[in-house]
Amino acid sequence: MTSLSPWWTREHVPRLLTDLVAAEVARLRPGLLGLRNALEPIAAAAAERIGPGLGRDLGTLELDSLEFLDLATVVVVQFHLHETGLDDDLMASRHLGEWADLILRSRARWDEAISFQTSGSTGRPKLCTHSMPFLEQEIAYFADLLRDRQRVLSAVPAHHIYGFLFSVMLPALLGIPVRNVRDTLPGSVLRRACAGDLILGHPSFFDLATRTPVAVADDVMALTSTAPCPEAVWRRLGAASFARVIEIYGASEIAGIGIREALDAPFRLLPHWSRVAGSHDRIRRWRTADEAVESELPDHVRWLDDHAFHVTGRRDGAVQVGGVNVFPQRVRHCLCEHPEVADALVRLASVERGGRLKAFVVPGPACLETERLPERLQLWLAERLTPAEQPRSITLGSHLPRSVQGKAMDWD
Repeated sequence: MTSLSPWWTREHVPRLLTDLVAAEVARLRPGLLGLRNALEPIAAAAAERIGPGLGRDLGTLELDSLEFLDLATVVVVQFHLHETGLDDDLMASRHLGEWADLILRSRARWDEAISFQTSGSTGRPKLCTHSMPFLEQEIAYFADLLRDRQRVLSAVPAHHIYGFLFSVMLPALLGIPVRNVRDTLPGSVLRRACAGDLILGHPSFFDLATRTPVAVADDVMALTSTAPCPEAVWRRLGAASFARVIEIYGASEIAGIGIREALDAPFRLLPHWSRVAGSHDRIRRWRTADEAVESELPDHVRWLDDHAFHVTGRRDGAVQVGGVNVFPQRVRHCLCEHPEVADALVRLASVERGGRLKAFVVPGPACLETERLPERLQLWLAERLTPAEQPRSITLGSHLPRSVQGKAMDWD
């Protein structure tokens, strides 16, 4: 039995579970909206009273047996309950409070690693396992960097690595409160922020927050990650008079890698990372003089020296929609499976045009009524994709837009 780390508490674990359960059920049932809001009162009750007697709160989700098995498995895997033999106990309960209690009991016995799931290019969840000592090493650096913050306003889910590090581990280390602001208008979050606040967001959140001119209070900081912050958003954040804006470059597989605090500045490796000598895409992380791990960078980069670099493009073809990684090729494949589609192209629209996916579709011979094909395709996609993956516009044409060299082109 070990003493629990400060983030394994009755305040933080129910929040983690709420976001994890909502995300997994939404994945199982694409298009299901408002689920997290329905779960938050349950999480609040669980935070006050963990254990029996909370009622069959998970029963309100009306999960069938396979969905419940899927959900329970995701919880077991993320928190490694199998390491302590408490995974079977999870199956015996339908109480969110009891699940949180099992996680706390398990973490008191074994706290070596935690896993996060992220969508791969096929849409299947990809498991990323992290050593807790490595995450503690990283967040200790940021806790020192952000030691004067008084509150965290979080616009990101807690069950992904970025949210776990900065809306769970960071406030726990600093002993400060965290407030979920995902259901508040982004611009309102900025206007209501107080001195000493850290606003935890992503580029899409800050884009929406600064669509109209806004000036934040003195001594408010912004933290952004999950995708490159566009130039226009950087400039608007500067105009909003933030005391400091920090962009974190990282990946679900290896957590934080580097930071920068200006649009034109390169990223600099976090202190625990170093570039592998002679390599363009590998970095090494040292925890002790004898313990290290090498990782491949998720993107193509241009090194300025052994510590500073510019990111030049992703390797896996993912794009960001609302802070979520989505894969246009997966969406294209889904469109092409429709019997009325001969071919398709999917791209990310510009920030100025909403920053969502858009699709160009060539109808096939089986399409007898093209006028309403986009509507039929939207219904088809809603049953198969998450909201972030669904194109917001579908353009029809007799052939895909291509340049004279035959390369795929953008379209209006």
